[in-house]
Amino acid sequence: MSLLYIDNNIHLREVLFVSHEKSKVRKTLNGILSMGLVGTVVLSGCSSNTKETGASASPSQATPKASEVASSTKDLVNLSWYMRKPIDTEKDQEAIEAEANKIIKGSINANLHMNFIDNASWEDKMKLMSASGEAYDIVFTANWTNPFDLNVQKGAFLPLDDLLKKYGQDILKKVDERAWKAVTVNGKIMAIPSQSPFSTPSSFVFKKDLATKYNLDHKQVKTIQDLAPYLETIKKNEPNITPLLVTKTVLAPAMYVPDYTLITKGISYDEKNSKVIWELDIPQYINNYRTIREYYQKGYIAKDAAIKTDYTAEAKSGKYAVMRDSGGYTEDGSKSTALFGYPTVESFAYSPIIGTGHMLGAASAISKTSKNPERAMQLLNLVWKDKKLSNTLAYGLDGKNYTVKSGAGTDNPSIEAKSGAEQTWAIWHNWLGPLWDQWDSNWNTTASLAQMQKNNKEAKTSATLGFLFNGEAVKSETAQVNAVYAEMFPILNTGSMPDYDKFLADMKQRLKDAGMEKIVAEVQKQLDAWKAQNK
Repeated sequence: MSLLYIDNNIHLREVLFVSHEKSKVRKTLNGILSMGLVGTVVLSGCSSNTKETGASASPSQATPKASEVASSTKDLVNLSWYMRKPIDTEKDQEAIEAEANKIIKGSINANLHMNFIDNASWEDKMKLMSASGEAYDIVFTANWTNPFDLNVQKGAFLPLDDLLKKYGQDILKKVDERAWKAVTVNGKIMAIPSQSPFSTPSSFVFKKDLATKYNLDHKQVKTIQDLAPYLETIKKNEPNITPLLVTKTVLAPAMYVPDYTLITKGISYDEKNSKVIWELDIPQYINNYRTIREYYQKGYIAKDAAIKTDYTAEAKSGKYAVMRDSGGYTEDGSKSTALFGYPTVESFAYSPIIGTGHMLGAASAISKTSKNPERAMQLLNLVWKDKKLSNTLAYGLDGKNYTVKSGAGTDNPSIEAKSGAEQTWAIWHNWLGPLWDQWDSNWNTTASLAQMQKNNKEAKTSATLGFLFNGEAVKSETAQVNAVYAEMFPILNTGSMPDYDKFLADMKQRLKDAGMEKIVAEVQKQLDAWKAQNK
């Protein structure tokens, strides 16, 4: 669900597109919110008869002959990879690239140079390069930044089917086959989807000392409504604690409504009834926000919640009793404990249905202007193949950017990467592609990576997987709807309105006036056409 879009993806630290430091979380949230109703394309996936665990859209593998590979790498080439700057304190690039290029040059006779663009300039830079036809090789793309769909519309990316068949054997072995649907347009694969936690379970997080003090059976808390007795207890007995953490952009835990999958802002797909629906017409959605309004009235939520923007900083303050998870449910509370800096316990809330947006959290594309597309694909395949290479690009250098805790000299060491002000290098593994090959670390443990993979395998897949809405026909309505949401969502999210029913009626009317019903109709029209095409 769209207002729950952040709810489904926030604080995944390294795994989707949010880092573990608060400044990066804040910037990423701003990026997510600024996406709005971007124009998108209808993706032509494979047949709807394809099983959830496989997709006929993935290209068949064809092992190239040794002579072909040797011929294709005869001349040394320089390859460029453009990416939004992962952290503000990025340094040590020359030394890390030199180490990575020992592997790259020895394998495919190429040198790699990463081009990190500051967040403020990133989108404009890539638009300008596309418009001018500037030559470059590889670029990071997603549903939330340097948008995949818009780039495909303007012809910025190269179709990859033949290159994958010829040089992408290791990529093909490791990509979740369902994910090919999300990057296939008119029968052509236009990017390589990363390994990511497509269905990250969410949870309630409780400050452990308070939960223990008041004998809270936290495992019995399953809905936002279940919190009421505990929040009342905290309010009565802990004057220096705010019972529930909610901010301008981050929802309370468990606001997700099951059996609905986000299509675009304010509009979801009803999986049970197979139809497009406006969120403000979903009873449980309305009821959840009514509960938030009641909690605000009772003083369970901070009076200035609607202007608070740094969720992680608020959580780290230790002044809240109940929060949402820091990037996925952990039964022992270890993930939230590590980030927030004090003991926590957690209660599982939900796992979202996997939709197209979940599969497009991170991907790599080859530019149509690349002068060496074959070598670019060979490089991407090498990153997916060689653990030492992918982890060097991600973590940096031993003794400089991280320290080895155990397993030195093996393929799978356990490391401690520098963090905070001391951190001078990071590229999140799924921005490179192969997340599951990540070394055990303070970013993600081997156990947490295994749990992510388990969640992916067990999660439900939306009937709309592979469909993206093309907003070109409702471009003006989109802009007007975005403006209404920008103004009214922080109030809805925090419950800080004088009269809930009046506010909701006003919000609904303003969205209608902005053109929401026209957008809903256009989404349904395009989805019907997509379904007919993919029977």
